[in-house]
Amino acid sequence: MKKNMEENFEKLHERVKDAFSKTDLERIKKELEQLKGATLVSGVGGSSVVSEFTTKVLNQKNGIVTRNTEPRDFNYLNLRGYKNVLACSYSGNNYGVQLAFNNDLNHYLLASREAEDKSVTSLNYVCEDAEKSFISLGATLIPCSVIFNFYLDHKDSVMEILDNYIKEYSFGFDPECDAYEIFTGLDTSTGSKYLESTMCESGIGIPIVHDKYAYCHGRSTTSTVNDNIAIYFNTGKELDKLLLGELPQYYKHVEVIDVDSTIEGDFLGLVKSMYLSRYIAKVKQKDLSGVDYNPIVKKLYKYNGEL
Repeated sequence: MKKNMEENFEKLHERVKDAFSKTDLERIKKELEQLKGATLVSGVGGSSVVSEFTTKVLNQKNGIVTRNTEPRDFNYLNLRGYKNVLACSYSGNNYGVQLAFNNDLNHYLLASREAEDKSVTSLNYVCEDAEKSFISLGATLIPCSVIFNFYLDHKDSVMEILDNYIKEYSFGFDPECDAYEIFTGLDTSTGSKYLESTMCESGIGIPIVHDKYAYCHGRSTTSTVNDNIAIYFNTGKELDKLLLGELPQYYKHVEVIDVDSTIEGDFLGLVKSMYLSRYIAKVKQKDLSGVDYNPIVKKLYKYNGEL
């Protein structure tokens, strides 16, 4: 991949804006409004971030039971009680989508192209200026923005997404460490999932993801034997205040991402996390778009055999 991370971040806002102007947002909204019953949402890689956010929006907006599901899990999950599957995939035709649709449930596809199978309900967005990047930036943020627009449900929502949320955020700390410990929970899971996925795929750091309450039950030991940095999604709760008061003495640095425990806060946490990953990569002289990846990727990426 071409090393063009800075170009992709500079174009991020405009790419979302362009996709919104060319996508039939009303049609997607109407289709999603009609989605009823327990629903499995699936995605892999960068699209797992999209599926995480979509899972939460459908649960909140439609009042239905939802579950974010890895494609392989469809081979082992008891589907009884579920009515729908919504697959998230930029290309719309990877093996993960096939796994998600290998059942008798109602199928929905959130992708940059229409589904070839006409029995699948297409929720397709338009990306004419497609990025060339190992780490999904626009390919993650565009569909998340489309889903966020559905959640906000008012005429100014598109401009609010573009102007109030998708903008650069600055950071200023030494990112060298043994590992990054990410403090999160269900309310901030989209941003933390992006960070975990991006750090693993790009090699800019080793992520350890903590549920905040689970951290209170023994997960604090690793920071005492390693030179780690904490990334903390702060929603201002009593536990947050306690942890943020204690953590600085055990970590090289505590980077705080201030959000609130809402869908809006979760989306904002995703955008801030994207710019945080850019900062870490830039200081470490790495490129999220042109990753020097393990050669095994070429053998594994298109695997479509037994799971």
